[in-house]
Amino acid sequence: MKTCSRCGQIKELDGFSKRSSRPSGVQSKCKDCEREVRRQYYKTHEYARRKFKLTEDQYNDLMKNENCQICNVELTKKCIDHCHSTNKVRGVLCNNCNTALGLVGDNVSTLQAMIEYLSTNTH
Repeated sequence: MKTCSRCGQIKELDGFSKRSSRPSGVQSKCKDCEREVRRQYYKTHEYARRKFKLTEDQYNDLMKNENCQICNVELTKKCIDHCHSTNKVRGVLCNNCNTALGLVGDNVSTLQAMIEYLSTNTH
C-alpha cells in the first residue's frame, strides 16, 4: 500500500507506475493522477510553447490565424506546422494540410511532382 502524493489516496502498489530509482520501487503519484497531469499538460498551450520554444506573444500571434495558411479553410483544429529538421515553426495549418505535408516528408520535389501529376491527369 502507498499514499499518492497528489490525491492523498492510499492505493495498492499496482496502482502506481514502476520506478526502480524510488525507494518504494514505484512513482510517487498514482497512475490515475499521472494520467490527469499528462492530459492537462498536453491539453494546454504550454506543451506547444515548450516544444517549439515560443514566447507567449509568438504563440498568441500564431493562434490568431482563423484559416489554414495553405488551403484557407476555417480552422476547427489548429496544427502548428514546423520543419522537422530545425523544429522552427512555419505557421498554422488545418489537420489535412499538416498531415499531407508530413506524409510527403516536407519534400518539395515530391509536392511538385504531385502538382504535375494532377495537372496532366485532370479529367
